[in-house]
Amino acid sequence: MTEYTINSFGELHSLIEKYNNKVMIYRGEKSTTFKLLPKIGRISPPSPDEDKGENEKEILRTFTERALPYLTAVPQTNWDWLALGQHHSLPTRLLDWTSNPLVACYFATEEESDDDSLIYAYEIKLFISTNDNPDPFLYKRVGKFIPRHITSRITSQSGIFTIHPNPYQPFTSDKIDRIIIPNKIRYTLKKTLNRYGINRVSLFPGLDGLAKHIQWENSDEH
Repeated sequence: MTEYTINSFGELHSLIEKYNNKVMIYRGEKSTTFKLLPKIGRISPPSPDEDKGENEKEILRTFTERALPYLTAVPQTNWDWLALGQHHSLPTRLLDWTSNPLVACYFATEEESDDDSLIYAYEIKLFISTNDNPDPFLYKRVGKFIPRHITSRITSQSGIFTIHPNPYQPFTSDKIDRIIIPNKIRYTLKKTLNRYGINRVSLFPGLDGLAKHIQWENSDEH
């Protein structure tokens, strides 16, 4: 793992140019203290005796049953259900990534933070064949995939997911670089990203994204 610190948008651009964008994926974090730990890994099972894997499956089962009234298209596989749930903040063994480094930079700088921010850049070549591996809970390696059940937000964010068979252990790899964004340039970077069309309304299509973007445009932060 290599760590870089950038001091401008230009330095970020120069760094990204060195990567092979065909195999790199990116994830933005508002604090350098945030590890690559899936959300399910931050939740304890209801009781010490309960199997963690079974608890995770029960969470997904409940989501698939209760989500149906809100869907216009129903996912056909557990891979797609996991991706859909993950995208809507359900605790899963997945992590969200993007193939667009500017999107990762936006998520690193979107929310206020007193810390330095961080972009993870991960070189991972192989896509998972979900047809050949129909049960995501039996997949035993960290891998990446694009769900077939695509929402407009996943498309807008160039979304990709990684699956983690041991979601209770923070993920590390020598194929991951850490790009540090000093707190002092977070504000400037977010404004620059907006000029390039990377903002709340472009990444969250719909009235909620539009309203939050207009709020930001008219705030002291902007």
